[in-house]
Amino acid sequence: MTLPRLRPPRAGAAPLRAILAQYGVLPRLAGRSFLPLAFLARLPISMTQIGTVVLVSTTYGSIAAGGIAAGFLAAGTAVGGPAIGRLADRFGQRSIMLTASLLNAVATLGLVGLVLSRSPTAVVYAVAMISGASTPQIGSMVRARWVRMTDGGPRLGYAMSYEGAADETAFVLGPAAVSLMTALASPALAMITAALLVGVFGSLVALHPTATAASDHPARPADPIWRNPRVIALVLGSMAIGCFFGGMQTGVTGMATAAGMAGAAGGLYAIMGIGSAIAGLACAALPARFALHDRLVLFAAAIAMLSLPLLLISGVPAMIVVMAPLGCAVGPYIITLFSMAEREVSAQKAAGVMTLLSSGLVVGYAVGSAVGGSLADSSSPSAAFTVSAGAMLIGTVIALSLRPARLGVSPV
Repeated sequence: MTLPRLRPPRAGAAPLRAILAQYGVLPRLAGRSFLPLAFLARLPISMTQIGTVVLVSTTYGSIAAGGIAAGFLAAGTAVGGPAIGRLADRFGQRSIMLTASLLNAVATLGLVGLVLSRSPTAVVYAVAMISGASTPQIGSMVRARWVRMTDGGPRLGYAMSYEGAADETAFVLGPAAVSLMTALASPALAMITAALLVGVFGSLVALHPTATAASDHPARPADPIWRNPRVIALVLGSMAIGCFFGGMQTGVTGMATAAGMAGAAGGLYAIMGIGSAIAGLACAALPARFALHDRLVLFAAAIAMLSLPLLLISGVPAMIVVMAPLGCAVGPYIITLFSMAEREVSAQKAAGVMTLLSSGLVVGYAVGSAVGGSLADSSSPSAAFTVSAGAMLIGTVIALSLRPARLGVSPV
């Protein structure tokens, strides 16, 4: 693939114009249809988790059953995600992503049918795990394609920043779409829509010409990536931010419900997501001398510190004031995490390490939701925020452990 040459901005050009010019080259690299296709393909991932909770809870009349079903879905994703990534690295993305997308669509539709027919919950849980395990890992696979399309050059930073912003936007719009469809029709409609989206757009992304960019030189099975201690540390950092998200969503939902604004929980949570997406896009403009490992420490510490005021608030207005700046550190942290992971392995193993990080985030989210929910029930909704703050304090320690002076490696 021939890379288009990007003319550097004139001296004195507005920083915003320079940044937009860098992002403008991405559609030229991948093709104009790729970005919207990849965005629509990743949207179902943010819909099925909350959609499963709502569908199972309302059908069986048990919030616990909904939570357990979502837990099995997350467990399936945690197990299946790395396996799909390794298979994609080994055999190429096209066939693996296509198979996963179609299987996931069928499994999700099957899950809806089983729930609506009030099948035994054990069967529902098993199919939920299959649905999670077959999730095609769109975000991770697309990031791996950017690694090859940019040859790891300066444009990769902008591609990773865009991907982080796209993920954040999807995780804002997905739950909102589920809430809207549930209010207008039923949670089953939301799940069916998610299945159709992943079946259609996941397949289109799988068949897109960029798939060859990630599979020109399939990886050899030797030297598993999880033997790299830095990769393990990055996965732990991903689990930390996942745990942060789990505690945050539980705390926000609990506080909104206590204030009689349960329906506004998704909108309140979106405030953090919007700030995260905007800051993520701006992250690519950070100077190269601001090393990735230093960024990770700064952003992790910022999230931890900005989370602490949430422990003291007692109302929704104060929560909004805290969450707006908090989101500005979240997006850059995730982008930095994935950027560091990309540098730890060869381009041929990029999909594997990206899916490991994504799975770590899912596992952390499940843990954070469970612990946060328990604290909220036994104490107060704001108690769930201790999970978020505590997780990112641990995340800060992990980030510090990745500094070159500690591990005796060259800086990244």
